[in-house]
Amino acid sequence: MGRLVLIRHGQASYGQADYDRLSPKGEEQARAVGPALAAMQLDALFVGPHRRQQQTAAFACEAAQLPAPTTLPELAEYPGFELVKHFLPKLVAEDAAFAALPTNPSRELADRAFHRILHAWGRDEWQAEGVERVTEFAARVRRGLETAIASGRKVGVVTSAGPIGVAVGLAFGLGEHRMVRTSVVVRNASISELLYRSATFAWEPEQVSLLTFNSVGHLPSELHTEY
Repeated sequence: MGRLVLIRHGQASYGQADYDRLSPKGEEQARAVGPALAAMQLDALFVGPHRRQQQTAAFACEAAQLPAPTTLPELAEYPGFELVKHFLPKLVAEDAAFAALPTNPSRELADRAFHRILHAWGRDEWQAEGVERVTEFAARVRRGLETAIASGRKVGVVTSAGPIGVAVGLAFGLGEHRMVRTSVVVRNASISELLYRSATFAWEPEQVSLLTFNSVGHLPSELHTEY
């Protein structure tokens, strides 16, 4: 039986001009992940291309002896900033409650806007040329996960909430909208695990089981974060 261990990156620099890097708390979370992964005796470790993902893998490896991580571009997150850039004008045109966002933003209003946009994109209702569609995102992540799984029986993947949502959705045969919806609750530096039974891997509910989801038991309570 094989095991796929999915790790969300540590807390990024939310609200900063350079979001794609770990915050000081995110670095602590990443170090705390290391011993938990070492105890699993992984055969291989993969990481997405974003800096926050790369830093999480690096700090985890610094804290414990782990396999050298291999970068898989397919494990990148969905294009969040591009979604907001392209669809915020459409959202404002449809709902005047968001009209103040471009000139007088607040975290609460920005969060509401992002989740409205993500909801429409996740249902493939909103599309823009040059922006990855949700179907393309899910297919891309699936390719990356299958590449990782083929490398060993116990495989770790350091990625983001979106790809973790895709993995869980694939295990249950869910559509893309549910995959994206699942990703919204994934915590920073959490660990989720899938078990797969067949040597010839297939994303079928009879062959794949969700063992744990969104676990943060390896983190002290002061390091529990979602953003």
